[in-house]
Amino acid sequence: MTQDTPIWRIAIDIEDAHVDAFEQVLEPLVESIMWTVDEPRGFQRMEGFTTTQPDAAEVAAALKAMAETLGVDAPPATIEELAPRDWVEENLKDFPPIDAGRFFIYASHVNERPLAGRISMRIDPGAAFGTGTHATTSGCLRAIEDMDRKRSFRKPLDVGTGSGILAIAMAKLWKVEVLGTDIDPTAVRVAGENAALNAVSDDTDFRVGPGFKPVSRHARFDVICANILARPLAAIAPDLGRRLVRGGYAVLSGLIVRDERFVVTAYMAQGLKLEKRYVRDGWVTLVMRKR
Repeated sequence: MTQDTPIWRIAIDIEDAHVDAFEQVLEPLVESIMWTVDEPRGFQRMEGFTTTQPDAAEVAAALKAMAETLGVDAPPATIEELAPRDWVEENLKDFPPIDAGRFFIYASHVNERPLAGRISMRIDPGAAFGTGTHATTSGCLRAIEDMDRKRSFRKPLDVGTGSGILAIAMAKLWKVEVLGTDIDPTAVRVAGENAALNAVSDDTDFRVGPGFKPVSRHARFDVICANILARPLAAIAPDLGRRLVRGGYAVLSGLIVRDERFVVTAYMAQGLKLEKRYVRDGWVTLVMRKR
């Protein structure tokens, strides 16, 4: 599928200490945000993408206002329209089969199949986050596998399910029904398609809505995965704490090392304690347990 809708990118370089502030500036101006961590320099490249041509003056003014509040120089913004690309073809090129512990993740173009005893998952690249290649997704998969060695789970929830990869992994591993939620209807559609590819449609239930909104207020879970971002993770901590049964586990990811204490503190306030952490490429996955 070739890109038909024009896409513009806004790129800025931000010091680690000011990432959250400038993320708040960029969020209303774009439809999605990603960033690259440069640990040695203490900087991050933040990129926002939008299908509406940005107003350069508006972007500059917003960055300047926040910079003045922080007492720093305003970061220069690079605004450019991206050239049309065949996203599916490029994603397939960049998506070789992935070994993530017991999980073997592959796309439809891959002929290789896993060895006996492995849990295979076909996740075709699409318009939703989560193929196993990112450090946050692989960290969650490692955490799920390690937790399986301790006990089995009956009632899992995947908040911000994206491609559905974590929900599908839990459904295959524990042979139970898994609920997944995502604010993006496209992600929920993609997750459903991936569940069908993996023959777990009957064991997965994907719903549209933010956080716990699509979930019955009486529902409780023994494991909750949330691979989103640091600030949203902290924001849902009270809800997650209420929805998690005693002794239940939370698998939290989507945060960098700098934000770890911020997120852990939010969950400790809800009666959870840190059990384990996984670090890869500057990204952290936390496993916390309700006391």
